[in-house]
Amino acid sequence: MRPPSGLRACLGRATPWLASAFMLAGNGVAAQTAASGSGTASASASAADAALEAQWVKTGLYLITGGGGNSLLRLSAVGSILVDGKQAGQHRALMSQVRRISRLSDLPIRVLVVTDHHAHHTADLAPFRAAGVAVLAQENARQRLPIAAETPASGSKVPGPVIGFERDYKLRIGGVAVDLFHFGSGHTDNDTVVLFPDLKVVAVGDLFTTGTPLPDVASGGSLAGWSSVLEQVLKLDFELVVPGNGPIVGRAELMSLKSRIDELIARSR
Repeated sequence: MRPPSGLRACLGRATPWLASAFMLAGNGVAAQTAASGSGTASASASAADAALEAQWVKTGLYLITGGGGNSLLRLSAVGSILVDGKQAGQHRALMSQVRRISRLSDLPIRVLVVTDHHAHHTADLAPFRAAGVAVLAQENARQRLPIAAETPASGSKVPGPVIGFERDYKLRIGGVAVDLFHFGSGHTDNDTVVLFPDLKVVAVGDLFTTGTPLPDVASGGSLAGWSSVLEQVLKLDFELVVPGNGPIVGRAELMSLKSRIDELIARSR
């Protein structure tokens, strides 16, 4: 399947060998939108940098904590895939960590995947798009993203495309495979589960919590749906779970959360 039109335009601006390295398949829909401006630098860059920390997860995969939530960086032969941005004002600090991690290759971020539309994942989209980074989100999330519908000034760089998908999406970049899934309404109606099959690591965003599970009902979330979504996640082949906030956990913790949700549902009947 040909990549969505917005992504084809983005790849067309790349060198031929780079464009051929990008293979995306699924039911994606390109959003014909454009962003204006760039992220506001933090008032205290050094303090913001210190607030973010990076840790090795598995070969080629790094967790960047702080700044409102977790971000996950996957390196590839032609650039990086980032899962979730940060809250507003954290772009400079986040990119500082990215550069430290990828200093040997010095390759740019090619795609930003967001696990839902909430601000602690998406408030810094503008500077990514201004740099030509493609944004990938579940379609319901795409419709809620903070994207300005303005045409770039003459001679300015065309922003990276924003691509929506409905149920699943397969991303292939520089020899790296990433599988995206939307299993229905859970924490929100636009949760994306990101599986790195070769590493057996899954990023679940805010579908995991150590506190009381509170669905965002205003955004289509559902406690019963959350349990069903986790049931589908648990069918995937993984060992480690990266949540939207907090430390990495395992399959047992995800199963425990499902049990707690099921208990809450039973008590409400």
